[in-house]
Amino acid sequence: MSSRTEVLKAKKVWKLNLIVLLVLLVNAVQLIGAMPAKAAGTAPNVSVKVHYSRPDGVYDRWNLWMWTVDSAGTGHNGASYNFNTQDAYGVVADLSVPSDTGQTAPTAQVGFIVRKGDWEAKDVDMNRFINVAAGQTEIWLVSGDPNVYTSLSDAQDAQKPRVSNAYLEARQTVVAKLSTPISFPYAAADVTVTDTTMGKAIPVTGIVPQTGNASSPADLVTITLGVAPDVTHKLELGLKDIKANVITPRNVLNDSLYTYTGNDLGNHYTPLFTTFRIWAPTASDVKVQLFNSETGAITKTVPLRKAEKGTWKGLAIGNLKNWYYLYQVTVLGETQTAVDPYATAIAVNGTRTMIADLKATNPGGWRSDRHQTQAHPEDAVIYELHTRDFTINPNSGVKNNGKFLGFTETNTKGPDGVSTGVSSLKELGVTDVQIMPAYGFASIDETRNDQYNWGYDPRNYNVPEGAYATDPHGTTRITEFKQMVQSLHKQGIGVIMDVVYNHTFSTKISDFDKIVPGYYYRTDFSGSYTNGSGTGNEIAAERPMVQKFIRDSVKYWVNEYHVDGFRFDLMALLGVDTMKKVAQDLHTINPGIQIHGEPWTGGTSALPEDQLLTKGKQKGLKLAVFNDNLRNGLDGNVFDRSAQGFATGATGLTDVIKKGVEGSINDFTASPRETINYITSHDNMTLWDKIAASNPDDSVTDRIKMDELAQAVVMTSQGIPFMQGGEEMLRSKGGNDNSYQAGDAVNQFDWSLKAQHKDVFSYYSGLIKLRTSHPAFRMTSAEQIKQHLAFLNSPANTIAFMLKDHANHDAWKNIIVVYNPNKTSAEVALPNGNWKMVATDNKIGQQVLGQATGNVAVAPISTMVLYQN
Repeated sequence: MSSRTEVLKAKKVWKLNLIVLLVLLVNAVQLIGAMPAKAAGTAPNVSVKVHYSRPDGVYDRWNLWMWTVDSAGTGHNGASYNFNTQDAYGVVADLSVPSDTGQTAPTAQVGFIVRKGDWEAKDVDMNRFINVAAGQTEIWLVSGDPNVYTSLSDAQDAQKPRVSNAYLEARQTVVAKLSTPISFPYAAADVTVTDTTMGKAIPVTGIVPQTGNASSPADLVTITLGVAPDVTHKLELGLKDIKANVITPRNVLNDSLYTYTGNDLGNHYTPLFTTFRIWAPTASDVKVQLFNSETGAITKTVPLRKAEKGTWKGLAIGNLKNWYYLYQVTVLGETQTAVDPYATAIAVNGTRTMIADLKATNPGGWRSDRHQTQAHPEDAVIYELHTRDFTINPNSGVKNNGKFLGFTETNTKGPDGVSTGVSSLKELGVTDVQIMPAYGFASIDETRNDQYNWGYDPRNYNVPEGAYATDPHGTTRITEFKQMVQSLHKQGIGVIMDVVYNHTFSTKISDFDKIVPGYYYRTDFSGSYTNGSGTGNEIAAERPMVQKFIRDSVKYWVNEYHVDGFRFDLMALLGVDTMKKVAQDLHTINPGIQIHGEPWTGGTSALPEDQLLTKGKQKGLKLAVFNDNLRNGLDGNVFDRSAQGFATGATGLTDVIKKGVEGSINDFTASPRETINYITSHDNMTLWDKIAASNPDDSVTDRIKMDELAQAVVMTSQGIPFMQGGEEMLRSKGGNDNSYQAGDAVNQFDWSLKAQHKDVFSYYSGLIKLRTSHPAFRMTSAEQIKQHLAFLNSPANTIAFMLKDHANHDAWKNIIVVYNPNKTSAEVALPNGNWKMVATDNKIGQQVLGQATGNVAVAPISTMVLYQN
């Protein structure tokens, strides 16, 4: 997609604290004014009064999203409510909130979020509750303040000038957001910074506007300290007549004082002892809670000691194999437990870290397993799939259907005896599979087999997802993931992981935030999480220890699991510097590794524009980006169901397609290795569904021709071709363009389609064979392309080009490719000589289908390929 505004449709993996709201959306009803009649037997409606005050006095389009929560903890009836009156304090919503039809348990709470419009913004990024069971029916809210006040006087007191938020940004620098602007010059003596842990003041030497402009009042200020405070102590900032607030260490932690470069974070098991190391520079105390079972009580607690660069370390004596642990971390006087971010094994659903003997998880022959990578990135043909989708359908003939082990079964058969699963991949001829998120994600219960999600909601980055294992407990998931990789490698197929380091499933209950509050996520100076991902948060990949985590994680997957490449979700958000270092790390381990990602964001990011890895900024980094220019040119705008592209009926797009044919070297790349050419991916509609939606009156025969033409452009263009799994059999999701949680009925591969569309499958496999057999389609530099690729004259709305002079050492001296998307044949003048035809009228292969000289007629909606020896 061309921006993450588009991607919002596809990755809707919400933060955990909003999951209940998403469920409620199904039954949402606009409730403004009169409420629906209450069904017999339901709990009574609840009357609440909400007062809301904003310092700017602007209330236009601000409203409430509210729902009831019964005494059993179940949410009901999410709906929007307008503020319906106004008083001296602000606006008021005097409401009757209905219970759900059939709700028998009494309503205990009313949950709410203050939002603008239809989720354009939220005033406080969290769910809040009115405890109606305790008689709390009238509340007061202050913009930007998460507290719920039960008296007007408390709310008015909270509105007095205050420090809204403060960050320690360098050793002796605090940047603070104030609720009320102050004028300058401002006396340093009127600023107090207190180390409340020690009960002493820290000298302040100056205060200036953060912008540097002292000519007008400012609410964002920079304060210089006389000494560097201890980041493990609780610090408070106050100004004269302005209420104090806590200072959170943030960018100060980027300092070399706290940048740990060792490779021993996490736990490291031996039969005699296990070591632990965690980066927690702001913690005042860290312990390890040990459990001898997955769900039992604490067996013992081991204290860790402070070590270098903000780390804490220690060891536990004894053989702790298959034990579990949590970190108990105390920060600013608050103690929480957290799963180790560096966990390599976990309890079911990621509730605890597991201590595993990773060597014991290796399948037989694992040491001899080798990466399956290509001599050049352009040699790859990438096939995207979802672990469950691929084999969950009983007609796949796969015993371990929907599981990692499904990839270990060969010679499986489907309807009419067609090959399925891995054997079908082998028959098709793809070189790599790109597996949608297969690390531990948050949106499903791993113990249930009826759960479905794409998985773009990361929870445990360094552990395979338990739902795809035959047993989600213990280390089965680890062994079976390795068996999957090993089996694919034996078939000559590489494994590319789809990874999501740009955001996590949650913030407030995030292990990252529990261990080092305020560091791992991008936040603005008001303290709010920024939302470049479109999912409520974005990881601060530019910070040294966040960057280290990402780099350590991908190296771990390559070394421990032998994966052959990575697709980075919303790669733009990770930034140029981080991805440059990631690519360097990975190429050091495996020079042939495949690295690519999405060059867009999902909203406004806090990362400066010049650091975002958008199209064009990948140049020279040895990685590729998805080419949405070619995608939209071929098939039309993905967010307009009726939009057509070059292959599906539109005109005027030949220049766009030509740029893609050249590997985009005259568009945004420095070499063809930097573009991923594709028509569809898991996002949006499948190719077949999009063609049907944009050409509803065309025959099935013509639609198939459009499908094959579009794929022919991808496979004969310079760059790296990519296809969504199932395109080769006209896979449909019934028009669903966002099937992230639509379940098996919509998402599963229907292998009967392969039997039904054998000719389409044959065409796709022929295309792939043509590409992989002829290096002319896989040139490796812009110089080669400029020397060997020339466009020829051809009729309107067609494209013809020649790959000449044994391009890239091809055995064929000259190759001509013609695309004709028109519904009438096109006559093209061929260069001198005899030409042998290997693709015509939706037939393709290595065998000569005919010969031509002079002019040649190219059939309607088809691709023609000819060559000379």
